Amino acid sequence: MPRASVIAKNYSKALFIAARKGQKINEVERELSRFKDSFNTNFANELKNPVISKNDLEKVVDEIAKQFKLSSLTRNFFASIVRNRRLNLFPEIFEEFNRILKKFKNIIEIEVISAKKTDKVSLDKIKSIIQKKYPDKTINIKEAVNDNILGGFQVKIGSNLVDASLKNQLEKIKKECITAIN
Repeated sequence: MPRASVIAKNYSKALFIAARKGQKINEVERELSRFKDSFNTNFANELKNPVISKNDLEKVVDEIAKQFKLSSLTRNFFASIVRNRRLNLFPEIFEEFNRILKKFKNIIEIEVISAKKTDKVSLDKIKSIIQKKYPDKTINIKEAVNDNILGGFQVKIGSNLVDASLKNQLEKIKKECITAIN
């Protein structure tokens, strides 16, 4: 995931603080997710056009609020980013908001990558091992399939990677053989 810009971080942090103060974190999260599913980058970039008046931008926000049945907090957030012609940053803001939210809720997201879909028993074992290392955290597992790893699996926890793949093991053996020959 690319790093969020400073502007996106500031907007997402401000929105999170406001949502937490208003005890509307879950509501804002649902509303942002609904909007994200329909987000169109081309439309957002069009709204950056300086020819579009502030009045017309307000109409756009009103329409967005009606379409997605937004609470006043989320509506005001969209009014701010549209008025400041920053709607194009919404994907970054959304990702950063989710990162802050996961940290607040003590959630760690891990990614299990394997050559084929991993069975539930194996996922539960991986989860329990990670749960021992992070007892105060909630573990969410995302699965990914990558047939290039041949077999075994890789586990990503933040920027750390545990590589128990067959491809990695074969690479190690190859390096050992080359070292032994030389």
